[in-house]
Amino acid sequence: MALKIVSGSASQLLASRIAEVLGGVLALCEFKRFPDGELYTRILESESEETAEVVVVQSILSDSDFFCLLQLLDAVEDVFPSAAVDVVIPYMGYARQDKRFERGEAISARVVARCVSSFRPRRVFVVNAHSPDALRFFEVPTYEINAVPLLASALSSVENAVVVAPDEGATELAKALANATGFTWDVLQKRRISGSEVEIKHKSLDVDGKNVIIVDDIISTGGTIATATKILKSQNAKDVFVACIHGIFAQNAVLRMLKAGVRDIFATDTVPSAFSRVSVAPAIASALKEK
Repeated sequence: MALKIVSGSASQLLASRIAEVLGGVLALCEFKRFPDGELYTRILESESEETAEVVVVQSILSDSDFFCLLQLLDAVEDVFPSAAVDVVIPYMGYARQDKRFERGEAISARVVARCVSSFRPRRVFVVNAHSPDALRFFEVPTYEINAVPLLASALSSVENAVVVAPDEGATELAKALANATGFTWDVLQKRRISGSEVEIKHKSLDVDGKNVIIVDDIISTGGTIATATKILKSQNAKDVFVACIHGIFAQNAVLRMLKAGVRDIFATDTVPSAFSRVSVAPAIASALKEK
């Protein structure tokens, strides 16, 4: 019985890589918009053989991506009615909104989890959720996939390197990457001034003449990375590399980082970009087989 991989519009290349690793069959899907802007999603499969398992793969970078995921889950019920369904969310947008700080605020991570859970998939897999607490909102078995070992393999050839977390929130990630590569690590202290402005204070880092790998789980506008790069360069760091799991690279993030002195950027393919040098397909395939 065939394993079908159903890809959303945001994860087509990654879904094809997962299908290749697992030996599954990639389902053909159609995505378009009606003249009024409404999203249309269809799985173009004729049920010629019994399908035991279906894996739906879709990152959530936007509201449309989220709705596309829900449409796919609804369509799977029609096309593969007897199959066990797993959901893979390589990048879970809204995971950072996992708490209520002001009365009347929506807990958006809970909204995502409740909507996905309402289709009663067998399991949900998320790659390096920004806030692991967000996963508690799913009402079905949910697992976090760690892409750090794959990222470490791509960076292990950097010589004379130190791993740096740009703020305390990335401390555990920097520690994990350093442990996997054998590099030393440290963390900068960050104070956010506004939504787009951050101040990063010096810490006693010995980066003189060393290559530095700045690592964070998500890079959005690149402001924090650019500021950290300038500080490290002022301390006579040799080359600065940037590594992340999820490269959103919004607005002029890439230009901002490169202008600040970043030599190269390494990201995974949870979000496709020119810097997606590391595929998480092997880690996702392994988790699907093991759980």
